[in-house]
Amino acid sequence: SFIPYEITEIKKELRVIITDLYLANHAVKQGDKSGGNLITETAVIDANKFTLAYNENTFSLEFSALDFNNPERISYQYMIDELGNEWISNHPGVNRVTFSNLSPGTYTFRVRASDHGNYSNVRTVTIVITPPWYQSWWAICLWVLIGSAIMYTIVMYILSRLHHKQEMLKREHQEQISEAKLQFFINISHEIRTPMTLILSPLEKLLSESSDKQSTYLMMYRNAQRILRLINQLMDIRKIDKGQMHLKFRETDIVGFVDDLMQTFDYQAQKKSISFCFTTNLGNNPADNSEEEDHPTTKKELKAWVDLNNFDKVLLNVLSNAFKYTPQGGNISVNLSTGKDETCRGALKNYFEISVTDSGIGIDKDKIEQIFERFYQINNDLTKSNFGTGIGLHLSRSLVELHHGTIKAENRKDESGTRFIIRLPLGSDHLKAEELEDPTQISEGESQQTVFEKDTTQLYGSDDDECMQKDKVKAKTNYRVLIVEDEDDIRHYIRQELCGEYRIAECVNGKQALEYILKEKPDLVISDVMMPEMDGNMLCQKIKQNTNINHIPVVLLTARSKPEDRMEGLEIGADAYLVKPFNIDLLRLTISNLINNREILRGKFNTEKQVEDKMDKIHLKSNDEILMEKIMRTINEHLADPTLNVEVLAANAGMSRVHMHRKLKELTNQSARDFIRGIRLKQAASLLKEKNLTISEVAYATGFSNLSHFSNTFKEFYGVSPTEYKEQSASQM
Repeated sequence: SFIPYEITEIKKELRVIITDLYLANHAVKQGDKSGGNLITETAVIDANKFTLAYNENTFSLEFSALDFNNPERISYQYMIDELGNEWISNHPGVNRVTFSNLSPGTYTFRVRASDHGNYSNVRTVTIVITPPWYQSWWAICLWVLIGSAIMYTIVMYILSRLHHKQEMLKREHQEQISEAKLQFFINISHEIRTPMTLILSPLEKLLSESSDKQSTYLMMYRNAQRILRLINQLMDIRKIDKGQMHLKFRETDIVGFVDDLMQTFDYQAQKKSISFCFTTNLGNNPADNSEEEDHPTTKKELKAWVDLNNFDKVLLNVLSNAFKYTPQGGNISVNLSTGKDETCRGALKNYFEISVTDSGIGIDKDKIEQIFERFYQINNDLTKSNFGTGIGLHLSRSLVELHHGTIKAENRKDESGTRFIIRLPLGSDHLKAEELEDPTQISEGESQQTVFEKDTTQLYGSDDDECMQKDKVKAKTNYRVLIVEDEDDIRHYIRQELCGEYRIAECVNGKQALEYILKEKPDLVISDVMMPEMDGNMLCQKIKQNTNINHIPVVLLTARSKPEDRMEGLEIGADAYLVKPFNIDLLRLTISNLINNREILRGKFNTEKQVEDKMDKIHLKSNDEILMEKIMRTINEHLADPTLNVEVLAANAGMSRVHMHRKLKELTNQSARDFIRGIRLKQAASLLKEKNLTISEVAYATGFSNLSHFSNTFKEFYGVSPTEYKEQSASQM
């Protein structure tokens, strides 16, 4: 019998295979290559691995379950492990799958067939997409090597640059040290040459004369002392560097010590009209004291232990520095006080303090820590220079530290100026036994030296007294000689030697001298080279560039003895160049010759002019004369035109602008601009002298559109303003 439910479906075992691999719709065969590599070493149906190039990464796989009765019933599922872990099903009967743009790498492809829940085996094949050559392992290794080489090169370059920079900084530092040392020795030379001049020149004079002049001897002694102090400072620094400076402390009355030392500066204070005072605040903490407003106590004794032979150098250097940078009419105060610092556990717990306060312009904030460095020279707006040795304050700090103390500088807060504060310990507990000196062992020579120095201080002003007496004697000639020198002793000495023959005027710097020369027009100028405000070279250059005063002879005096320094002075127009120490008779002869030569030229000019006036004139003109006539005619015609310039002159003369510049420089030794300006100013002076015109009318008539510019230019040329010039001309008529 037929029993339906006993009928069973015969399930056929499915077996799936990969039948084809397609690249660009072309079936791959055994032996085909992709990117130079075999795609498969066997037939596709047997292959377990396909190798494809990175640029052939779009392909299709075709598979079959080998069921040819009802293939439309068969559905296929596939997955790629690296792209997901879920089976993807095709529609029944679809036995092909396509992959596009697979990235380089290794992929595991799996496929199986299904017939109503009857699954086949899983067919697995490996697909390798090879990377491009630049992503291959050897290329990556190469990139790593190249990258490492580049990084190494960069690191080495950076290290090399850093090393080079360090070397440059080191070399620059060495150069700065060398330059500082060189400048130090240059300044030493300058410092020594000046007092040597004031020793040798008076000595030569004394040897040639029989008269006994106390002031001349005193000048020589004073400047010998300057050289001795300079040499002693160098020796002291050398001793400190080698650790051979051994101080000997003795108990000293600091009040009397400071008071006596200050007396050596009384003359300088009187000379510069400087208020110079000493106050004491003993028993008070300096931190609680205000500046000058404190009411000083009655001076009394303050016993402290110091090395007198070295501590006086500290105060001398600090006070000298204060006087150097304090202007005329300023003030310098010295205050002595005592105090106690509870926070200090060392020798400075109980201390005395000396503060030196001046009313100068102060020190730049970024330079205030450098002033105690060796070879450092203060440069400020008061002196416009940094002459000096640069060792005084450095020596002072070293000596203060050997005294177990401190020294510092600060700018005043209430007004301009600087304060130096020296703090030393009280008592002798901090001193070793070998550092103490028996007061009875003070040498007699030392005491005599101190007395003698005080005597010379009392006589310090005698040079000026003698010069004032000589100035009252009428000079043998009416020639006026201007002495420009910032060193008082040199200036006074030259004046003393020349005031019997010439009318002498004095200036302390080039700026002051130029104003005087423009106004007074002396017959000769004697100038130092190294000066504040404006040096001698610049002064000489400005004199020789001004047609109104360039006839005045200039004699330069300097401590610079190098040939290039002499050449520089002569190139800018100096008529003579004497090196310190100079012979005063040589200076006299030089002055006499220069003035006589000027007189000869002036006389020759007058004689020739008289002869020319008596001759019958033959009017033959050179090309240069014709050109100058054209130029002068053009200037006179366009004098009131502010736009008159070299282009106008060139156009009227029929030549190029460059040629006109060259010819004017050749004929007048002036640029076109200076030549035109000189004519305008001379015409302006003529109008101011002869016509009853206002200043503005004269300015506009001579081509100046700006009255202020006219006044400044006129004063620069003539040394006085147009108004003053007009008044002087009116008073002379």
